[in-house]
Amino acid sequence: MPLTKTYTTESILTALGYPDPLMAACQHARLILLGRLARYQVAIQQLETRWGCSLTELRARYQAKNQEDFVADDDYLTWQWYSEAVDTVKLQLAVVSKGNSHAPVI
Repeated sequence: MPLTKTYTTESILTALGYPDPLMAACQHARLILLGRLARYQVAIQQLETRWGCSLTELRARYQAKNQEDFVADDDYLTWQWYSEAVDTVKLQLAVVSKGNSHAPVI
């Protein structure tokens, strides 16, 4: 007769090295944020390669022009969004990491 064991969320998390569900949630949030950060940074690198300059330099060019350039407009706004998103994710990572000081590193 097979032996059946009952598992709970708490017992599984404890077996994985998490003292409580909040620690597991913090580690999961950290991994999600690191994935986003990597994607955003790649997008920024692609824009830097495409335009051959930094966001600050593109902003100066963008503000100096008196004519419309829809491609530049779109890229500038996209780049600005990614730049702000990177800053936001870094702040979120700092907060999650503070609450995650005892979680195992994956």
